[in-house]
Amino acid sequence: MLIAAYDAPMNPYGPAIDQLHPYKGTLSGEKEHQKPSYNYGPPSTKYPILALENDIVDKNGMGLKKGFYEIRIDENKQFLLFVQSGKLKAKIPVIFYKSLKKEKQMTQNLTDKKTLKKIKKEAKKAQREAYKYRKGELPKEVIFNDVKINYDKKNACWVVIWEADESRAIGCFRI
Repeated sequence: MLIAAYDAPMNPYGPAIDQLHPYKGTLSGEKEHQKPSYNYGPPSTKYPILALENDIVDKNGMGLKKGFYEIRIDENKQFLLFVQSGKLKAKIPVIFYKSLKKEKQMTQNLTDKKTLKKIKKEAKKAQREAYKYRKGELPKEVIFNDVKINYDKKNACWVVIWEADESRAIGCFRI
């Protein structure tokens, strides 16, 4: 007969799981912070990313090679800049620019009571929105970025349509 010595009182149904596995295991699968998309994801940017699937080059091989380009607009809103890995690859003239931002007008003749009432109303509305979108992202905080490139056969040129931060610019170039 084999006699076993236990530190804890013996369970009549067999040893407890804690006695067999002293180190607590984790659930199977990856956790959110362990996913490779979080570890090595693309850097966040406020500019849209354009993925070129084919080369846009002339007969001498000069032009845009396939790859990923960050499309920026210069300070004067006159050129679209193709940036790859922090280096400027192309500069395209803007033929149309429109800003969709609405100018916010602040009323300055409000009394203290009216101002306090307005602040409370805005805080209550923000609290309702936070509760409504608690499981997802708040739509006001999502930055909309989009860029498209098309070939226009009529004018024989490439057209770039850039939209970001409630602004829209259209540029074109020929190869």
